[in-house]
Amino acid sequence: MPVIYMDRKSVESLTVQDIRDIIDTNMVGTKYDTLHEYYVGRHHILNETKRNSADPNNRLVVNMAKYITDTATGYFLGQPIIYGSQNEEFLKALQDIFDYNDEQDHNMELAKECSICGDCFEMLYLDEEGRIRFTEVPSGSMVMIYETDSGHQEPAAAIRVVSSRDKYDNLIRKAEFWTASQVLRLRSVNHGMFNLEAIEEHYWQDVPFVEYVNNKERIGDFEGVISQIDAYNRVQSNTANFFQYNDDAILKVTKLGDVTTDDIKEMREKGAIILEDGGDVQWLLKEVSDTGLENYKSRLKEDIHTMAEVPHLCDESFGGNLSGVAISYKLWGLEQLCSMKERKFKKGIQRRLRLITNILNILGSNYDYRDIGMKFRRNRPQNDLETAQIVTMLANDLSRETRLQMLPSVDNVQEELERIQKEKNQESEDFGVYQKFAEAFRTPADMEGDVTDEPEGT
Repeated sequence: MPVIYMDRKSVESLTVQDIRDIIDTNMVGTKYDTLHEYYVGRHHILNETKRNSADPNNRLVVNMAKYITDTATGYFLGQPIIYGSQNEEFLKALQDIFDYNDEQDHNMELAKECSICGDCFEMLYLDEEGRIRFTEVPSGSMVMIYETDSGHQEPAAAIRVVSSRDKYDNLIRKAEFWTASQVLRLRSVNHGMFNLEAIEEHYWQDVPFVEYVNNKERIGDFEGVISQIDAYNRVQSNTANFFQYNDDAILKVTKLGDVTTDDIKEMREKGAIILEDGGDVQWLLKEVSDTGLENYKSRLKEDIHTMAEVPHLCDESFGGNLSGVAISYKLWGLEQLCSMKERKFKKGIQRRLRLITNILNILGSNYDYRDIGMKFRRNRPQNDLETAQIVTMLANDLSRETRLQMLPSVDNVQEELERIQKEKNQESEDFGVYQKFAEAFRTPADMEGDVTDEPEGT
């Protein structure tokens, strides 16, 4: 696991050799490689062989790992995070940074990586134009060092390793050791020793990395059901082997002594056979209980969905125009899973906001990252009519901003409020133009009916 806990004094006393040792110890043989292999469909079943090479050896992959991650991630963050603040200037500055970094897609990739690996990392940096950027760091190439002096376990340092090859096909590894004020840059060639090349200052006023965790234990969504996934792959493969074996079954010929293999070939081609007294022809077939086999597969599949807390959404029980309450009951387990994800992911987003705010304040602003609120929305199947009715019923009890956040079709509430205000302003302007237009074309006859301010009898 690429997370280390140290007291701050130990972190400050780390030497280049200590950094080398941390890299060698924590970046070899991590679990991330296996989990990524399962997500893309390279499961253990693909490496299995049969003792008898003549037996059918179908190796089917039913990629439940990918289904679990894609479903959980889409449900959790398929709807973009909504940000809000009373400080509109600050919110606009942040939104510009988010748009520049394609934040919605970036968040989705972070959430997917968390679902696969149990945690993932993000690096913040300044590009060549001096603009704030953030990017995902592959989990297997990061080590985050947390200080243990306080109960909050704030990041005290981070190590990032980037591998590439030069034009001579030499393996180049570059390592960076980041603290709150500086970065040490190291380099290695062809798995040689890392050598220190430079020490540079930076302006983030903190370690410019964020760790996003799926849960406290940093366990991926399908990590706990890999053994069941392997069992399901095996039984599906054996089922295919069974049918293939019977398709290629051996023909057993009894008490037909003069029959040769050429005779059997001719019989199969012509589809007819003449039997002598006592002779018989049969296929050697394997028998299996279809009911027992299907029950076993159904039980495995149900266990996978139950233990991963991700329902089978293609099941017929999800059909029909279900009410919001009925949908919520069916998605209860997934909702609990995403509730935990949300709390952990929110902490990561808040750290990102803090790092961005540090740079904005260095550039002359005076913002507080705690002024930014955020709202997560589930990408659940919606009964749109029911949602619209609920929003309408709450018109007298909730603000327009809060009600807009309840609508799944609204991604940016602030922009929507601005559009509404713009439309109102335009309607007022149009009404004013209409009044002036009508006034210009009034006739004396039209004016005779006007009420004046003069008192009666004057």
